[in-house]
Amino acid sequence: MYSSNRFSTAKDINSFFKKRVAKIYPLYWFSIIIIYVMDKIGLNIPFSNGIAANNLLLFLNILGLQGLIPENYNLFIWWFVGTILLYYFLFTIIIYYSKGVRSLLLYSTLMVFPLLFLRNEFNLIHVNVFNYYFIFIAGILSSSIDSLKSLKKTTLFYSIFLLTLFIISDSGVNMSTLTDFSKRDIIFMISAFIFTFCRIKFSFNNKLKFSFLAEKLADSSYSIYLFHIPFLTLFKLFIDLLIPLEAHNWYLSDCIIIFLGIPFTLFFGSFIMVQFDIFYKKLAFKIRSNPFFLRWLDNFNS
Repeated sequence: MYSSNRFSTAKDINSFFKKRVAKIYPLYWFSIIIIYVMDKIGLNIPFSNGIAANNLLLFLNILGLQGLIPENYNLFIWWFVGTILLYYFLFTIIIYYSKGVRSLLLYSTLMVFPLLFLRNEFNLIHVNVFNYYFIFIAGILSSSIDSLKSLKKTTLFYSIFLLTLFIISDSGVNMSTLTDFSKRDIIFMISAFIFTFCRIKFSFNNKLKFSFLAEKLADSSYSIYLFHIPFLTLFKLFIDLLIPLEAHNWYLSDCIIIFLGIPFTLFFGSFIMVQFDIFYKKLAFKIRSNPFFLRWLDNFNS
C-alpha cells in the first residue's frame, strides 16, 4: 500500500529532501528579495510585518525555519513555507517507519506530541502547524489509497485516530491548538473523501481528468502563493495611479482587483514558475555537461 511513497533507506530520504529544496527555496528566496526591496522603498506590503525590521527574524525566514517559531514573532506572509517544510520532515519520518494505515496513524499521533510540548512549554512552533495537521495526515492517507476496500479501512482508522486525540485532550493534556476543529477542516475531510472515492471509482475509464489549465494551475500554485501579495500590491498601486478614485468609489477599486488583479496574479505566478522550471533544466544540463562535474562524479562513484 505504501510502496510508492515509502522511504526504505536514508538515501531515499536524502533524495526526497534534495528535490524539495531545489523546488522550494529558489522561488522562495526570490520572493523574499522582491518583498524586501518593496518594503525598503516604502511600499506597504500586507502581512510582511516590516520584513527589514528584525534581522534575526528575517534570517530564520530565509532558512525556512519560521514553522518553529510562534506566529506572534513571524512574518505572516511566509507562514506556509515554514509549515510545509516542517511537514516534509515529519512526512519522511512517518512514512519511513510506517508499514500500513494503523502504524502510520500511530506514528502520526506520536510525532505531534513533541511539537505540542514545545508549543505549551516554550511557546515555540507556529499555530498553523497544528491547525493543518489533520489535513496533512489526511493528504498522506488519501494519496496511498488504491481501492474501495482500503478507503473504507483508512476512513475507519482515521476516525479512530481523531477520536483518540480528542479523548486524550479531554483527559487533561493541553491539545487545544490541535483539536480546535474548524469548518475548514470538516469541508476538507469531506472533499478529500469524495475526491479519493471518485479517483478510485473512475480511474479505469478515464472519466475523472483535470483539464490542462487546472493541471498547470496546480503545478504553479506554490509560485502563485509566494507572489500573490506583492503582485496585488503593485497592481493596486498601478490602478490607484492610473484611475484616481474618490472615497465613495472604493467598490470600483475592489471590482478591478477581483476581475483584473487576481487573473493578473495567477498569470504571472504561473509565468514565473514556468521560467524557473526552464532555468532549472538549463542549469542542470550545464552542470551535468561540465567536465569538472563529470570527473568529480566518477571519483565519487569509484
